Amino acid sequence: MQSQTLPLTELHPHPANSNVMPAHLLGKLVKHIGATGQYPPIVVRKHNNAYQILDGHHRVKALQQLGRANANCIVWQANDEEALLLLATLNRLQGQDDPLKRAHLLKTLAKHHDPGLLSKLLPERIEQVKKLLSLDAKPPKPTSPPNLDDMPIAVHFFLLPAQKRKLSQCLKQLGGTREQALMRLVDERSH
Repeated sequence: MQSQTLPLTELHPHPANSNVMPAHLLGKLVKHIGATGQYPPIVVRKHNNAYQILDGHHRVKALQQLGRANANCIVWQANDEEALLLLATLNRLQGQDDPLKRAHLLKTLAKHHDPGLLSKLLPERIEQVKKLLSLDAKPPKPTSPPNLDDMPIAVHFFLLPAQKRKLSQCLKQLGGTREQALMRLVDERSH
């Protein structure tokens, strides 16, 4: 299949197209095509003395917004049922970015473009660009673990009911939480 140049006036959207692009992403697509002039060919089929779009509805909108007269297209043979199947799959069969690989790609781009410009060129918003750039950052160097002598230690002991009552009365007289009162008691005894 070879690419053909067809007039935009002969390209008609398929009425069953369910793929919708948010306005901010369409704006980025318009800027990209306007700046580079490059885009994947539009996939169409012959239909009613014109062409029906099977894949590339948003690229056609972008080209129209740019005032272009023609589009690079690939013409596929498809009857009505095949057209519906293609329409249902072409816009849905796609991979997903691995976040770490996407972060690495953005970090490479960030060597030549600041995050603000990248957010204007790429689908991601500025906050997403910054998050992805931080994903690819080297992790902080691990710190040394704290000294065990500085770590709190749980203390458990068992008392008879009479001993517990006596301890509770003593701690109540010292005031504060049970832990604070116990520490005051230990401090008084250690002097």
